[in-house]
Parts: sequence; structure tokens; C-alpha cells
Amino acid sequence: MAVRDKTATIGSNRLEQLHLAVAKQATVEIVEPRDTLTLSRRLNGINLDLVTEDRNFTALKTGQTIPWGTIRASGPSGTRIRYRVRTGRDVTGTPEFPF
Repeated sequence: MAVRDKTATIGSNRLEQLHLAVAKQATVEIVEPRDTLTLSRRLNGINLDLVTEDRNFTALKTGQTIPWGTIRASGPSGTRIRYRVRTGRDVTGTPEFPF
């Protein structure tokens, strides 16, 4: 139901939560830095998987966000991330920023 551009900085633990989804599908796409971070998904605090097919884009289906799911990025400490989050009906399912 929304498209938001956000920024985050990876902390000293080399991991940053980019989005928390509650009962709504969602996607996260890295705008910059491209191809340098590792994305992962968690469901209810349990690691689901590392994203391997596209290192800059991942999605959570609605069923994966009940009651909640997260998308996280890991990389070098201090890395500043610009990314886009799409939720609800605004989820396209495909990357928007091909490079």
C-alpha cells in the first residue's frame, strides 16, 4: 500500500534490519551500493534464507509475514544503504532498478 525510499547504516554487528512486515507482502530493493550486501529473510525470529538469485532484491509473501517477517542486510560496518520498500498492493514482484 506504499512505496518508500529509505536509508540505513550497517552497525558494528554488520547486520541491519531494513523492513519489518506484519501480515502484508513486501519487497526491498537496494538502490546503492549495488552488489555489495547480502540480503536475508526471517520469519518470527527464525532465519528463512539468504537471498542468492538477486543480491539487490527480495520479497516476502503475505503468508511469510503472519504474524511477522523481516528483511535484513549484512555487510561491512558503517556502510550506508539507500533502498526502496514496497508493501501491500504496491508490490510489483520484479526489480525496479536494473543495473
